Amino acid sequence: MKLNKSKQIDILLETPGKLNGENDKMYTIINNSKESYIIDPFGFIGNSYWIVDGKKIEPADFFRGHYKRDDNELCKDDLIILNPSQKISTYINLDYYNKGIYDFSKQGNYILNVKSKHNRQNATLLGCDSYIKILESQGYRVLEDSIVAKIPFVK
Repeated sequence: MKLNKSKQIDILLETPGKLNGENDKMYTIINNSKESYIIDPFGFIGNSYWIVDGKKIEPADFFRGHYKRDDNELCKDDLIILNPSQKISTYINLDYYNKGIYDFSKQGNYILNVKSKHNRQNATLLGCDSYIKILESQGYRVLEDSIVAKIPFVK
């Protein structure tokens, strides 16, 4: 399933996903262009929520704490550099602001409803502004994209 709107970059997820106690899903990202892109795996920010059997579910709890990257080494480790025609399999957070911890113990059909955006501002909220400026001076572009998807999962 293609999750994003961009024609240059495809963000794909095999669906339906399986909820097996882990919420970390691997995504396939494909660069269909001749440009090199910078993607912050925590740079998608918006509004998302879970639905089970047609009803929105509320988080059982919330993750606490804040992640901050204040040196270029962390930025080099975290940021995804996607070269022309490259295909990778990686983890991304489809909505960094969704800090909910959900109870997936109930059998049913789950849907993750995601509306989020990735842009330069969102990609630098956790740090890396100076590192991204260096990459941009070398011709890299920050991904400007959005995800509007209803992603099915099964339990």
